[in-house]
Amino acid sequence: MSQNLKVAVCQINPTLGDFEGNQNLILQKYNDALEKGANFVVFPEMSVCGYPPQDLLDNDGFIEANLNSIKAISKKISIPCIVGYVDRSGSKLFNAAAICVNGNIQHTYHKIHLPNYDVFDEQRYFKSGKDIGIFEVEIEGKKINLGLQICEDLWDDEYERKISAELLQMNPDLIVNISASPYAQNRFEDRKSLIERKFYSANCPFIYCNTVGGQDELIFDGNSMIFDKNMKLINKAKSFDEDLIISDCISSIEIKQKSKENEIYNALVLGIKDYFKKTGHQKAVIGLSGGIDSALVACLAVDALGSENVYLVSMPSRFSSDHSKNDAIELAKNLNANFEMIDIDNLFQNYLNALVNTFKGTSPNVAEENIQSRIRGNILMAISNKFGYLVLSTGNKTELGLGYCTLYGDMSGGLSAIGDLNKKEVYSLSNWKNRKNEVIPVNIINKKPSAELAPEQYDPFDYDDISPVVDEIILGSTVANEHRELVKKVNINEHKRRQAAPVLRVSKKAFGIGRRIPIVNHFND
Repeated sequence: MSQNLKVAVCQINPTLGDFEGNQNLILQKYNDALEKGANFVVFPEMSVCGYPPQDLLDNDGFIEANLNSIKAISKKISIPCIVGYVDRSGSKLFNAAAICVNGNIQHTYHKIHLPNYDVFDEQRYFKSGKDIGIFEVEIEGKKINLGLQICEDLWDDEYERKISAELLQMNPDLIVNISASPYAQNRFEDRKSLIERKFYSANCPFIYCNTVGGQDELIFDGNSMIFDKNMKLINKAKSFDEDLIISDCISSIEIKQKSKENEIYNALVLGIKDYFKKTGHQKAVIGLSGGIDSALVACLAVDALGSENVYLVSMPSRFSSDHSKNDAIELAKNLNANFEMIDIDNLFQNYLNALVNTFKGTSPNVAEENIQSRIRGNILMAISNKFGYLVLSTGNKTELGLGYCTLYGDMSGGLSAIGDLNKKEVYSLSNWKNRKNEVIPVNIINKKPSAELAPEQYDPFDYDDISPVVDEIILGSTVANEHRELVKKVNINEHKRRQAAPVLRVSKKAFGIGRRIPIVNHFND
């Protein structure tokens, strides 16, 4: 890194559509960078408006507010500063980066590769840029050739046009990529390896600036990076938190690998925290069954919101075991969270009495069992309506995949906290949570899983075997013939998942916007 070049990478957490708040945040971090001696400042992709704006881009008022905001920001900028925003030319919109300096937008770059897969649908809204991002920028009297990319431009292996190779041919003195790249497991290593592979021959520093924070189902992990001219990582921003890093390190750094469980847990905590903050909610209510799924959700909620903002409700029926009741009480005490036990057996009996004629001549089955689950869902929603608490649903990915969940019952909620964790991962994160002291009672972890909706009822799956198979089905992978019935079961339960709460995404393929399967679907291959 040139001694004359001191780049500040501002990893911020913008709020979608909060133009005033985002503008203030950008200018605050810009001034912080100046105080640290920076002479070049970088912000993430679409930091002015937040990402992804989706159909807000069809609103002219949104576009105008975004353009007014980048103009206002540029007027407060003296040294070169890159800021992501939405540009407009006639009726065309572009995912853009502004290079601001001396109170003006000096250069504008339009993103060339627009992702249109998984959770991305940028081709729905934007036009592709044409020109490679190479710009002359003056820093403390010295002119440099700045190479500029936006997110997907780096991930060009599957595209005909190789943006990174074209950029290298133009001999940049510095390359910057601004991103809004959502988290999935191992995503940091994927990004790092890609940058090293694409730019090993660049002979110039590389700056990667990623956004951080939660936006609906998506979680952005940050992990911004600074590489020297030899593609040695010399600085890295925090995971799952705002940060400001400077390019004045002179030697490569050693990345201490955190466990998979640590990474996923912190991602979910951030997802919950930001979902509540950005939707204007403060308190969560959770149905605490005494089982492992609700126990883990309770832990995540307390770590995200604080114990004073978490209300745990145990709702036993005639089929609830004493140990489940006691486990729920013990967990609530360990978490120091608000706790109440509401017995639902009289309500359940009233339902049975009311339906006695309707159900006459039939044998008890899942209909009676699910009444209990729906009573619990109604109680949680009543508490939500009365006090403004947001219900966190507690179903895991394996259960959602197989339809082993009750519509308007245990699926009730405003956010699905662990809907992208398979059952094995739920156990793994629970054990990780207990690594220092027993927060989740060990009996919850060790006991046989049960919905406790009927006498001696236990979950009908070997989760160690079935969880990875369900994951493969969700990914769209080909599975062995003996699993064809599982494929069918996953497919026929899509109607349930369409009515589920938004699922926080931590895998490469989660239920929600990244997996679009028709409800009416007779294909089973």
